[in-house]
Amino acid sequence: MEFQYEPRLLEYMEQKKKRTIVVELVEISNSDLDITELHVRFVDARLREQFLSKRKYRLHTTPHGEVLMPRFPLKLEEPVRFGLKSFLCFHSITYSGIRV
Repeated sequence: MEFQYEPRLLEYMEQKKKRTIVVELVEISNSDLDITELHVRFVDARLREQFLSKRKYRLHTTPHGEVLMPRFPLKLEEPVRFGLKSFLCFHSITYSGIRV
């Protein structure tokens, strides 16, 4: 699996000393509506260990850091790309090549 990082995200990761990205599946279910989304974010060392030991996430090492993926199969396209989106002072990770 190949993971690519946009230059803007790499700069942000270097500035904030972030190395680990986690891809989580978020499911909302009620009687009328079921929603399944992916949530991509940075995690610290403590959460990294929880995802690996308790949730049994798979670790993918990249040249720029690590990506934690859930055990269940996601639809992945080569390459998976991560970027950075900013609004005012808020930042979020964008992604392409990953689907539920």
